[in-house]
Amino acid sequence: MKQKIKHMNRLFFMTIFFIVIMLSNVQAAGLLKSKNSINDSISMKSHHVNVTINNGFARTEVDQVFINTGDRDLEATYTFPVPKKASMSELSLWIDGREVIGEVLEKGTARKIYEDQAAKGEDTAIAEKDDYKTFNIIVSPVRSQNETRVRLVYYQPLEIDLNIGRYVYPLEEGGVDEERISFWSVDDSVKSSFKFDLQLKSAFPLKDVRLPGYQNRAIIHKAENTDKGNGVGEVYSISLDQLEGASLSSDIVLYYRLDENTPARVELVPYKAGKNSEGTFMVVVTPGASLQRISEGTDWTFVLDTSGSMGGNKIATLTDGVCNVIKKMNSQDRFRIVTFNNSARDFSGGYIQATQENVNRMALQVKKIQAGGGTALFEGLERAYVGLDADRTSGIILVTDGVANIGPSKQNELLELHRKYDLRLFTFVIGNSVNQPLLDALAKESGGFAMNISTSDDMIGRIIQARAKMRHECIYDADIKFSGEKVKMLTPEKIGNLYMGQQLVKFGKYSGTGSLEVKFSGKVSGERKVWTCQAYFPEKDADNPELERLWALSRIDEEMQVIREKGETPGRRNKVVDLGTQNSLVTDYTSMVVVKESAMEGLGIRRNNANRVNTEREAQAIKAQQPVHSYRVDQNNGSGSSSGQGQKQDSGGMFGNSRSHDISFGTGPVGPIFIGAAYWLRRRKNRK
Repeated sequence: MKQKIKHMNRLFFMTIFFIVIMLSNVQAAGLLKSKNSINDSISMKSHHVNVTINNGFARTEVDQVFINTGDRDLEATYTFPVPKKASMSELSLWIDGREVIGEVLEKGTARKIYEDQAAKGEDTAIAEKDDYKTFNIIVSPVRSQNETRVRLVYYQPLEIDLNIGRYVYPLEEGGVDEERISFWSVDDSVKSSFKFDLQLKSAFPLKDVRLPGYQNRAIIHKAENTDKGNGVGEVYSISLDQLEGASLSSDIVLYYRLDENTPARVELVPYKAGKNSEGTFMVVVTPGASLQRISEGTDWTFVLDTSGSMGGNKIATLTDGVCNVIKKMNSQDRFRIVTFNNSARDFSGGYIQATQENVNRMALQVKKIQAGGGTALFEGLERAYVGLDADRTSGIILVTDGVANIGPSKQNELLELHRKYDLRLFTFVIGNSVNQPLLDALAKESGGFAMNISTSDDMIGRIIQARAKMRHECIYDADIKFSGEKVKMLTPEKIGNLYMGQQLVKFGKYSGTGSLEVKFSGKVSGERKVWTCQAYFPEKDADNPELERLWALSRIDEEMQVIREKGETPGRRNKVVDLGTQNSLVTDYTSMVVVKESAMEGLGIRRNNANRVNTEREAQAIKAQQPVHSYRVDQNNGSGSSSGQGQKQDSGGMFGNSRSHDISFGTGPVGPIFIGAAYWLRRRKNRK
């Protein structure tokens, strides 16, 4: 039976705010090289990145040239962190001066083909996914005294949070793969040129566009509005260019902030190749529900990862952050600190009243914390969950950059531990290559949220986003339904809670043409509310073929969560293989292999991905010449919101012409300078 515990209403997350990560053993994206080998004749000559952000998703293209200055042919492995919610959809190798696009096959089959071709000395390449950690691109041969060119592309959905968009090009690895660190080093240098070009298209006016850490180097250009008649859309071009000595050791983070008058809205982006084709769509709901500010006292517990990967400056900034947090508390509040590495420790010795004397004493002890050892995540959470006071409001904040490697570490074991307690867990995921699926699942299961922190983030901006969410009610049990046309295979199946500023993003398939009703619902202050609007599925709309891959990626993510929690079975594995091969995506069970065109034909490899890529490139070329397209569907046709009794409460659009939630004061790339330290959260019992 679940232990009934009051939830945190006011949380002090300043710990996160001061974590600017710089590991002493940081590895970066680049070429893997054996630590026991003195051969370093392969290097990256150039690394060119082109990103397009449009209609709620990003396309990232990486074009690289490897050069071999040695006297024999060699194999090259390029590695980079898996971006959040992304899967590789293109791998191209230039053979005899021509681009050859790879095809997706079952992982073992693709690996065998690659090895057979490499053994024969034929040009070949393979893209593989190493669980949640890295994508690895292996190319053979990189010929002596010659150059080899490869290109990779991946898609990922992006969400606007509190009117703030965020894109990360991940380069810095998290240093969590101990086995690889033991045997491999990474050459992250680019010998000739590094270029990063990004085009940002927005259907709504933008207030600010920034690249933290690159403001003095990046060229940011706002294009003229090519559709002034409609007054819709803005286009920005952002570029970074470094000719010599570039290093792929730091993430590139882009922030873009929408104007504070941007409306709450529903956007529906369709793709349908023709009248008789099956359609795919993405729906994005940016709620405008009135969420009240919350103010109550709290007990709070920090669960801090002090394992070896937190070494160097990272542990110093973490401890400084904790000290700043407790110094901002009110004297009637209590705090507790749990640390974990090889084992868990109640560092503070239970709850401490936040008097000035106690705070000063504990701050001196916290600054002495040292990093080292493994990661006993289960024991750390278990220690934090017990001993909570049922008569006081409580909350748990997990801060980690690592993966569980001591004690129970499977996802189902950690979820079962959490399900014994009725509380919300908030996970702050630091760096790349961490166990994102696990930390997302823990937060979602509890009704909390997970927030990613890059080493190159605007830390103040991320602070403000978290702070705003914690100080207001959320929309509980958010859901969306469709009627009027045949909609099926919606993904993700369950949304959960939406905190202030968060969007609901869902994908689906449809058949037919015509009008449909979109119904969004959720609980606010314990009352179920429903908002509706009308939308339309066209007979043909060929602008966004990439949606088929994004739909499949969402389905794959759901299947992988089932596998991680309940275990792999042939049926579950086959579902992922089928989704990956049918939609040409690199997954845990599928890889992309490139061989000569003649070998493709001889091996009976169908050119599914080559055809898909040609369709996508044609659509992208057309869109590049067109003004920004708004896919908003709720203007002037919504029925407003209604309570459980069916009485309308507002009108004039789905959310009554209200603004989307934002941070509309202060300065900086995404909002104001951090002023306070209080974070608020409604007790779970109040939603019922």
